[in-house]
Amino acid sequence: MEKKVRSEVQAHPNYEKYVEFIVNHPNYAGLYYERDESGKVKWVVTGKSPKGQLRQAWWDRQCAIHNIPIQKGCYAKLARLIHPTGIHICQCCGEGRSIFYEYPAKNTVGILNRILGCDIDKDNDQERAKHTIKEIIEQWCDSMAKAYALANAFGLPKPKDIDGLIKLIYSEMVKKESSRFSPGAMCNPPDRFNGFHSYALCCRTRFDTGRHTENMMTYSQDRRAYEDWSDGDYNLANRLMGEFRKHPPMPCPICGSVEKMSADHIGPISLGFCHSRIFAPMCNSCNSSKNNRFTKSDVDELIRIEENGGQVISWHSKAIWDAVKHTIKNDADAKFASSVMAKCHQTLVSHKNGS
Repeated sequence: MEKKVRSEVQAHPNYEKYVEFIVNHPNYAGLYYERDESGKVKWVVTGKSPKGQLRQAWWDRQCAIHNIPIQKGCYAKLARLIHPTGIHICQCCGEGRSIFYEYPAKNTVGILNRILGCDIDKDNDQERAKHTIKEIIEQWCDSMAKAYALANAFGLPKPKDIDGLIKLIYSEMVKKESSRFSPGAMCNPPDRFNGFHSYALCCRTRFDTGRHTENMMTYSQDRRAYEDWSDGDYNLANRLMGEFRKHPPMPCPICGSVEKMSADHIGPISLGFCHSRIFAPMCNSCNSSKNNRFTKSDVDELIRIEENGGQVISWHSKAIWDAVKHTIKNDADAKFASSVMAKCHQTLVSHKNGS
């Protein structure tokens, strides 16, 4: 299936004012940007380019200033910390959206509709982005019976009142970036000037190339193809993945967030690794951020498993894994090796699917 290309978008006047406000705000002093021939700010640079490296250096310095360790998620944390208003203006529609995890995810919309009696279209991002969870509760939660039911559905303690429910949701879910909620604008520093995509949640699926419905369907098809073509004990691996969800919340080994863990493949199957029974606990956010990459410590663990007689890589990707694994000396090497393996594996899967 041919993927859609991004529609040409005329920037909303509200967005243009927002951009000028942001680039001139003291919180971003020294952060590199340039203007095009018409004088408009170029919001995006390529991260690996010299200009992108100038931005990267600025983000690293700011992390040091704000005592944020350089690790997974550090730049998104910084982007939200230093944003002057907490509200991002969408390039497409010109409306403001919270940069925090305040908008209900699709599955959460179903819970809210059922318990509170609201009528939000879960498949319509513009509908989901209209109201934060606080606004939804204030508008539709009109009894303590509903408040108790919602707290129970979210796995929260019984609140004393409706304001108490809102405080619980924000302290235990929004602040911890629960997967039950979405941010109003996605983070991607240093490519984006202040770390946020120009389009917000409300317009993302229409104008973000990778989030078109057709492309997301293709992603799901690719994911199934990866699983179908990987070696490993499927029945045992799938059962163990389910067991992870049965355990009570625990601190994530990566970010420290206390929540139920997901099962992370140490070697991503999207790179050609086995659908193995060997997993690492990781919160949903960290697992999603890891995506199709591995770290130096992941490589060390995979090599250790192999040395003990275990199989970590599927037959079709063994040659590339054997070629790169002993060249990886740090996380930068691991990131590069991940990209090489990803390209090789995606090519193999494309040929297998006949595309």
